[in-house]
Amino acid sequence: MLLGLVLLLGLPATSAADWHLTPLIGYTFKGSTTLVDLKGAAEVRHWNYGGAVMLLGDGPVGLEAFFLHTPGFFQRGGEGLVVSFDVVSSRTDALMGNAVLTVPRRLNRYGLRPYVSGGLGLLHASSRDQLNVTPVRLNLLGMNVGAGAVGLLSDRVGLRFDLRYIRKVQGPDPEAIESPPVPPGLPIRLRYWTSTLGVVFRY
Repeated sequence: MLLGLVLLLGLPATSAADWHLTPLIGYTFKGSTTLVDLKGAAEVRHWNYGGAVMLLGDGPVGLEAFFLHTPGFFQRGGEGLVVSFDVVSSRTDALMGNAVLTVPRRLNRYGLRPYVSGGLGLLHASSRDQLNVTPVRLNLLGMNVGAGAVGLLSDRVGLRFDLRYIRKVQGPDPEAIESPPVPPGLPIRLRYWTSTLGVVFRY
């Protein structure tokens, strides 16, 4: 990210850089975790929403701040093993700072502009059952890598498509904010895929 920032600031056309503000909505799917998941809900599809702020110049290097919220990540339809253990609230949040590599603007001006991006940030997971027997509340170091495309429909408005993989970074596990989130002896694992669509507002 620092290298990307240095390269971007060193571009002669930095004054012509574009800000892309994009509200996002989509799906989180193919999740996998060792956190307490009473219904095996991480693997099913969930709605998500969030937003991204991307800074692109004329060249191939840019920067991005990316946020995605997935409500009900540890919940699914039907009852749990025991009614009193039903999860009543849960979520995951990803807040990432990314370096972006894209097609230089001169090659397609304001047409379709594909990109790849990746970086590090905060990955949060929480869930709570009816009796608060197995609560989970963790802040983790996360990483993400994704690809997509921005297509401008006018000078100021366009669409963005994005496919992204998000996971906890391997390493020492943090202390749980509430109770032990995994069975003894298991490392914490949290990963999932996301697909999103958004409306781009260019400034």
